[in-house]
Formats: sequence, C-alpha cells, structure tokens
Amino acid sequence: MNNFIVFEGICCSGKTTTCNLLSKKINEIGEYKAIYNHGAMTYTDLGKKFKENLGKKDMPITVSYFFTDLIINTKNIIKPYLTDKHIIVLQDRYFDAITTYIKAYGDYIKTDYNIYDIPKALVKNDILINPSLNVFCIPPFKIIKERMAKSKESPVHDFYRDNPDFFKIVYNELVNKANESKENIIIDTSSDLSVEQGINKILEAIKK
Repeated sequence: MNNFIVFEGICCSGKTTTCNLLSKKINEIGEYKAIYNHGAMTYTDLGKKFKENLGKKDMPITVSYFFTDLIINTKNIIKPYLTDKHIIVLQDRYFDAITTYIKAYGDYIKTDYNIYDIPKALVKNDILINPSLNVFCIPPFKIIKERMAKSKESPVHDFYRDNPDFFKIVYNELVNKANESKENIIIDTSSDLSVEQGINKILEAIKK
C-alpha cells in the first residue's frame, strides 16, 4: 500500500484543497485513516523563522532552516504515523519543495544552486523518507498568477509577487521535476474534473 503521499506544487497551486478532498475520500473507504501533515515551516519556532527569513537571508541559510525543520518533522510526526499500516499520511510538500526552489533561485541569479543530491543522501541514510507516491499540483501558470494576486500577505507570497520572473522559474522547475518520472501523478487543479480524475488515480495507487 502507498501510505506516504507527498503533494508538491508552488504556492496557490491547490495542494491543500486537493489534500482535503482526498482525505475525505480515503476516510469514506473506512479501511484507512488519512492524516494531513503540513510539514516543514509549520509547527516549530525554527520552521516559522524560515518564513520570516525568506528573501532576507542568503539562500544557503534558508536551506539550513528548511532541512533542519524537515528532519525534525520526519522524526517526530511522519515516522510515528507510518508505523500504523491503517494510516495514510498526506504530506503538504516535502524535500522537492526546497530543492526546486533553491535550484530555481540559482538559475535566477545565474549561479549553480543545484542541491538535489542532499535529499537523496538523507533518504539513503534513513533520515528522510522516500515518498510512496509523489503528486504534483500544477495548473497553468496564468491561473497561479491570478490566485497569487488575490492571496494573503505573507513573506513567501510577497516575495513571489515582488519577483514575478523568479516566480515563473520556480514554476518551470517544478514542472520539470514532475515530469522526471512516469510514476508521478500530475494534477491540473484549474478544474474540478481534472482534480477528481487525479484523486481517482491516487486512490487506485493506494489500493495497490
């Protein structure tokens, strides 16, 4: 069974909404219990500092905050849940969130910031977990821009709004990452129909 499902996508891509819809479907089945985990940057003071520092400190420092908080989250929340075979963790972003962001920032400033080998090493050493299934929420960029323009004020959202060229580079990098493997599920969250189709694919994967 696939019980650690990671949802990736840029801000305003529909990850949380899709997770909530999938959670209801899973719980309706009755055999499993879906647990939504927002992951890094959410529960610890360290994670909250990441959001405060975004756009203010150098990216290597930002990476340190993110990975440290992600490791803590994996140890204290994700791994304990996964000991129960009846629980399915729906993870709102994992390591692809930071690696694609930093790689994109390197492209933006024309510097090599490719850090994709870091999570690979952490997974290999049982510090992070390789997802059972990767789901990428990727609506057309035009839709994300419209959503972002209406979204709340936050350091992350404000940084994207103030740097639209960078915003597009991050989007493109996530698209590239999503298409790296045929096993990944890509959901166009711009319509109810495509979201429903994506959720059905995930449910099929869970049953395997």
